[in-house]
Amino acid sequence: MFGRVENSFNKIIDTAKYRVAQLPGSGKFRRLTFDIGLGVDVPIGTGFYFYGELRTWLPASDFPSRYLYNNDGPRVLLINGGLRLLFDY
Repeated sequence: MFGRVENSFNKIIDTAKYRVAQLPGSGKFRRLTFDIGLGVDVPIGTGFYFYGELRTWLPASDFPSRYLYNNDGPRVLLINGGLRLLFDY
């Protein structure tokens, strides 16, 4: 997974009074992910199928970025479905 993070502050923060956890600026992060999924095909006619799948990406490595407030990275859950047409020659 490749990502880009950018931190910008819309108000000027007095760092003498407040402690800011995020650094201003931008950077990139790379993280190895483990992709898992589960799917099903249901026949609804000759050559037509309804399909559904559930996929997720689980982080398999750590590549911290000093610009990320939480270095866990984004959590992704994909739910897909549709019709599939089988061409049989």
